[in-house]
Amino acid sequence: MTVQRILRKRFGDMMDFDNDTSDLRSAHVIVVGNEKGGAGKSTISIHLTVALLKAGYRVASIDLDTRQQTLTRFFENRRSWGANADWRIELPHHCAMARGESTDLRANEAREFADFAEAIGAVEHDYEFVVIDTPASDSYLMRLAHSLADTLISPLNDSYIDVDVFSRVNHDRKQRGAVAHYADLVLEARRKRRLVDNGVIDWVMVRNRMASLANNNAKQIAVSIAKLGAELRFRVAEGFHDRVIFRELFPIGLTALDAIEQGAQKGALTASQQGARQEIENLVEALQLPTRTPGLEHLDARRLWHARVSDFYRGLGAAASDFS
Repeated sequence: MTVQRILRKRFGDMMDFDNDTSDLRSAHVIVVGNEKGGAGKSTISIHLTVALLKAGYRVASIDLDTRQQTLTRFFENRRSWGANADWRIELPHHCAMARGESTDLRANEAREFADFAEAIGAVEHDYEFVVIDTPASDSYLMRLAHSLADTLISPLNDSYIDVDVFSRVNHDRKQRGAVAHYADLVLEARRKRRLVDNGVIDWVMVRNRMASLANNNAKQIAVSIAKLGAELRFRVAEGFHDRVIFRELFPIGLTALDAIEQGAQKGALTASQQGARQEIENLVEALQLPTRTPGLEHLDARRLWHARVSDFYRGLGAAASDFS
């Protein structure tokens, strides 16, 4: 199913759609989302996009944060640096969405819908992955993106403030554990996605900006997230430690995956730089994306991915029912 058809069904005549099978588009859509600001969405979007490019995939990226546009600024810096670099600098097909500026809310939403559908439609058949960076707010474009996600990455820091957008944190046990606003948004996106094209959203919670040394708070957060994962049906992966390198290369549009050792003294990476590179590679592996293998076309890999992920979440549902 093409993205335009999904969007049309998602916001139009959903109930008349025959959802017996899922007709997969070629592009695997990765949405990085969380309504909590400062969780590291753009940092993950940047490094995931570059990692997929370096792995040889055709990658498109879309920046839905119409105000901050961190992802857009990074690739502008990367393009500028690459114009004079001594080695090849990989770039995605990038699109930055514009905000509707009229006083008519419905007119703004109609324009944003059309622009987003056009941006996705332009890449869904020619690219293998589309990475979408979303704003830290509940917006029309954000909900559109979530409705299209194949893999949804939600970064959160080791803090109960971050956990609170998924499940209410409260000292009163009677008020604790209620599904919070962002988790409710994702659950609704999953429900409607099943109605539209029988699709599945693989939700991966990424613990991000972790402290280098484990502490009691981090251990408590890990236990809380594991319990929450069983209830909300998401997987947990480790993201990035709080390293300077994830921020200091932004002005020149480079990452730890680039050949930065060529400009370093003695041509060697520091231990922190090596650690950052390994963390990026570990995260990509943990996401379990549909990867290209000899003799297996990308669309076939997508179908195998869909079958595997569907089985996984059916298993989670059955396990939840057994203990409910």
